Amino acid sequence: MKGLKYKKVILICLGSISLALLPSLAPGLRLLLPGEVVVGGNWELRIEGLPTSLLWELEINQQGEFLALVARTDSGQLARGYGEIKGSSIYFNLGLKLFRPNVMEFQGRASWSSMSGTFSLGQMFKGTWQAQRKTGSGSLSHHSGWDCFSCHDHFSLAGTVFKDSSACEPLPDVPVALISPEGHQIILEKSDQSGNFFASNLPEREYLIRVGDAESRSWHLLPAQGSCNRCHIKGGNGSALRDRLLPARHTQLPPDNDCRHCHHFPATQSYEKLRTEGVLVAIKGQAYEPGSRVEIKGKVYSFDPAGLNIVSCRPDIFAPGYFSMFDVILAVARRNGIQIDYHFDSDCQTHFIDRIDGVPGNYWYHFSYDAGEGNVTEIKYRRANRWDEALWKPGVWITVVEGENLEEIKAEYREEIQRERAFGHLIPQVKIEINPSSYKGNPPGSNRITVSREFRNVQVTPHNLRATTASSPYPKPFQPGVTTSLDILLSLKDQGKLDVVTSVFYTYFAQKYIFSYYVVGLGFPGVGLAHASGRQGFIYLTENGSPNRLPNQADSKLHMTCDLHVIHAPDFSYWRWAELGNPYYESSEPGSAALLARSMEEDDEAISRGFNLHEPRVNRDRTVDFSFNLFLPLKVRISLYDGKGRCQKVLVNKKIPDLGIQKMNFSARNLPSGLYYLIMEANGHRQFRHLLL
Repeated sequence: MKGLKYKKVILICLGSISLALLPSLAPGLRLLLPGEVVVGGNWELRIEGLPTSLLWELEINQQGEFLALVARTDSGQLARGYGEIKGSSIYFNLGLKLFRPNVMEFQGRASWSSMSGTFSLGQMFKGTWQAQRKTGSGSLSHHSGWDCFSCHDHFSLAGTVFKDSSACEPLPDVPVALISPEGHQIILEKSDQSGNFFASNLPEREYLIRVGDAESRSWHLLPAQGSCNRCHIKGGNGSALRDRLLPARHTQLPPDNDCRHCHHFPATQSYEKLRTEGVLVAIKGQAYEPGSRVEIKGKVYSFDPAGLNIVSCRPDIFAPGYFSMFDVILAVARRNGIQIDYHFDSDCQTHFIDRIDGVPGNYWYHFSYDAGEGNVTEIKYRRANRWDEALWKPGVWITVVEGENLEEIKAEYREEIQRERAFGHLIPQVKIEINPSSYKGNPPGSNRITVSREFRNVQVTPHNLRATTASSPYPKPFQPGVTTSLDILLSLKDQGKLDVVTSVFYTYFAQKYIFSYYVVGLGFPGVGLAHASGRQGFIYLTENGSPNRLPNQADSKLHMTCDLHVIHAPDFSYWRWAELGNPYYESSEPGSAALLARSMEEDDEAISRGFNLHEPRVNRDRTVDFSFNLFLPLKVRISLYDGKGRCQKVLVNKKIPDLGIQKMNFSARNLPSGLYYLIMEANGHRQFRHLLL
């Protein structure tokens, strides 16, 4: 009697892929399945649930998506068949005579991560099967930590996830995803029992790679840089050529992995120079988010937005989930039983507080970002920007003040909104001053430029770099159409007045929480490129009034990145060059790094003063090196006084037009030993430094 054909079906399911992600992908970018399934080789197949257990050998010869099969039962019976890979599934067909004279139909369903499943034989038997690889290429029990590309050069991405840096225990079931420069995600299959993951047929481009909770800070060009196990090896891949390790809070690199956007000279930073610390692990480093606080009526309250479900009173500005400093003040007041009465002034386009706990007053605010974290000095600075348009970020300090010049602020706001309603985002004056010619770090061949440009009646349009519609992997706090100070430069580029505007997204800067774009390059047609590098770069001031006189006597040091500074039609925008830090601390001597960092903070604090005199250095030959930093063109007088207050020398007495650090030297050989003072006078301020000869 002829037997029926035996049929075995193995279906590999990838149920973790969410169809909800499909609409968010860019045109032409499809959501990919986790790469070509590699099953070629010899398998041992154990079948449980029949009257007796069966142990088969299954040989699979794979040619792309086509499979040729040879099965051998434990009794030695052979059967041949075929298989095919279709998308995420694998289908087998075999003819095996299990029982004579009848042959029964066998069906099975496979789990991709375990190569196991269930089966049924007609109506009589149901059971389970488990496959274990014996030889060949594939995922299960396969060479954890090896360079997958050495055998599978058709892969786009492959690697191994380990439990920890010892690389002793592979970690299965770890989610893997890719993030494109537009912010789209491609969800891949989780790591298998050997900790391995792989994918093929990915579009060739750069991605951030997310493994578990860890996300790469370097962009990887796939497939060229897709073999994770080549670089992520036990102990790291450091060498004489790979000697750059990203600090723990170093920002993500730009999508082109060109570190020269920030470290222009010396140009030693690149992807090829980066070394890894070790193997891939799925645990991210602890992200530091500094604490925030709010002071109302002299009492300080800590602030954490978790669980508060704050809805901004400016939904025209902020996307859902984001809110302003004014919203934070209201939230803290509600939580602590403080009654705040306020209203919206449409002519000023902002809110004002009328009463706090029934007491009327001219209430306003101070705040401190201080490069991502508040401080006691900056929280004292007066402000003139709208508090309900100032984005709250972790680390900000806010205090409600009373008695400042709100009438002046309101008058400037009304004038500004009248201009906006008549002409749109029109700025009467935009000025850019770049003078890096005397800066350290400006060697021959850097092609840095000295340039000054002034533009009148600049029409600014929104570019939505931080809006919900942006194609970006970074936070999007604003509604479409919100205009920021960064849009001023981008609009000048649109109008042909600049030919380059380069910005880089920083997660941390100088170890501080930032999560913002910094402008690092400005190109001027027919002149050249001005680019930031290390401690040198651009600062800006966009306000009403004038650069030397802001409403409410506000401080010019806003510490708000230009991509977050919301604008309407302010009076001016002033962009200039700055370098921070005492140049005499740039050395490898012990303690110099800490001294340089401190001097950078001092320079930063002195920007609103217009200058900073650095600590002088006395040399063995009794000559004295000193330097000062100018943030404005100023008339400068620097004098040397002895301990009794008598002037010994006038070292500088002139107008200095060049911004930046000025280095000078004088001889003190003819002066008696003792305590002296260097005194610098400029911009109505006086500063002194001690000097011991």
